[in-house]
Amino acid sequence: MEWEHKGIRFTVTTESMGPLCLASARTPQEGMFIRIRPFSAIGTSQDDAVRLLKEQIKLEFLKIPDAETG
Repeated sequence: MEWEHKGIRFTVTTESMGPLCLASARTPQEGMFIRIRPFSAIGTSQDDAVRLLKEQIKLEFLKIPDAETG
């Protein structure tokens, strides 16, 4: 799935790991480098893992202003 936060588009993938689920997010590559470090979170379900992942990303970019508000 694709998810955008503050103008940065993340590709979110999930992987079942027994009773847990791993959600990972990456940004598009630019040249041979990835712009932003990858993120990951583990939850008890796919929805839980994605929710935790989005919270982690939002906290990481708390000080970056929204593109609309500048």
